[in-house]
Amino acid sequence: MTWQEFTDEYSRGGAIRLGSWSVASCPGDLVECRATLAIADRIRSCSAVAAGPIGAMTSILYDVGAPVQIVRLHQRVVDGVVTTFLLCENDGRQAWAAGEGASADEANVHALVAGANRLLDADRVGV
Repeated sequence: MTWQEFTDEYSRGGAIRLGSWSVASCPGDLVECRATLAIADRIRSCSAVAAGPIGAMTSILYDVGAPVQIVRLHQRVVDGVVTTFLLCENDGRQAWAAGEGASADEANVHALVAGANRLLDADRVGV
């Protein structure tokens, strides 16, 4: 499998698309993440406060009806690009997903969205 074939399979888009996201520090060593998601044909702005970006994005996905649990996480850095590989689970189903970014947080968020798309039916995701 070529790298392009791999990313087409494990990083593919779906009903949930990440438009933008940002992270800001909060009191108590927490962060607030804000994300703009396109879900099917609708745009939704979301935010969550958590101990880190992974927790916040997991909460955001839960809020839009796309809960994903992380079973395993692996990362690698090649030529300055971080790639995150996640084994995600929902309702007893598991799927690997991947995401790339300039930072570990960015790669993690992209992998979570890919995992939600690989595991969930578009009809189950709410707006």
